[in-house]
Amino acid sequence: MHSGYNKQNPTLCTSVEEMRQIDLRRRILAASYMLIFAMAVTGAMAVIALSVTEILQAITLSVVAVIILCTYVIINVSGPSEKTPLLVGGLLLALYFYLLLTGGVNNTGLMWAVMLVPGFINLYGYKTGTVALLGIGIATACVLFYPEFPGFTATYDTAYRARFIAVFGALTALTALLDSSRHQTQQLLERLTGELEKNASTDALTGLANRREAYRAIHDLEHRNRELHSKYVILIGDLDNFKTINDTYGHAFGDRILQDVARVLRDNTRAGDIVARWGGEEFLLLLPNADVRGGSLLAEKLRRRVETLSRRYVQPVKVSISFGVVEGNSRSCPHNQLLAEADKRMYCAKNSGRNKVVAA
Repeated sequence: MHSGYNKQNPTLCTSVEEMRQIDLRRRILAASYMLIFAMAVTGAMAVIALSVTEILQAITLSVVAVIILCTYVIINVSGPSEKTPLLVGGLLLALYFYLLLTGGVNNTGLMWAVMLVPGFINLYGYKTGTVALLGIGIATACVLFYPEFPGFTATYDTAYRARFIAVFGALTALTALLDSSRHQTQQLLERLTGELEKNASTDALTGLANRREAYRAIHDLEHRNRELHSKYVILIGDLDNFKTINDTYGHAFGDRILQDVARVLRDNTRAGDIVARWGGEEFLLLLPNADVRGGSLLAEKLRRRVETLSRRYVQPVKVSISFGVVEGNSRSCPHNQLLAEADKRMYCAKNSGRNKVVAA
């Protein structure tokens, strides 16, 4: 069994999730900017089309502008959503092929359509965005160079078509390269953030939660139990005569014992339990959804397992641990008083002969 601490550090998960939310908000912000740009383009082209009495085209562009405006309003009212990039991408793609096929006003559609490239890279990232743009580029080449393509009413000369494909490809490659660098920087930042969070909340010698993380876990559990009216148990254990072992056999051997004890505690607790190095040779265990009887049984089991470590070493040492057990609930005193009581009971165990469990 495992304490579950290293596998599911809540602080680390929260930080990584925050970074993912930031990236989602960045993509949605990019979507909003692209919608504003697309609405401005279609609105301007509708006005130009109206000024040259191209009524049908003016109406079509005006309807598209209204649809884009409605989408923009919906996105900002409904809040962040994973579906937003898909919706915006679909609108941009429809507008792109409309401008490609009709040429827009005075065959200037392709000048605006090239903005699809940074839009897709920002919406979907350099990997998915580049693959999508590759497909769009191939489809564009088919439209521009296939003889009498159905629905193609724009008039572009061959050189103009070739230049557009070249610009489209170069812009895709450059934008993907820039976004790839941004993505790699973000991954490095996530990794460094994870390492910093882990180092700030993990004891370097044993790999258990440290005192800072244990305090956070106790505070969170106390707050949660106040709402759910459930029980929890705090165990404080202290290795017996550890200073004598350290002074006799050296700190390296003492560190080995601490690591072995930490492994015993971690391997014999539930996934939701917190096992922490409380300081020096002291350990703290936080057991959610448990009572003092269950906590006492676990403490006795751990005491026996730690005692068996003595047979592992060549050195003639007796490894043992004394536990103090206390129960907390929604009506009990604050956690600092519970910790003091658990500490007091642990010292009672030591004073009554060591290698014992005291729960009352």
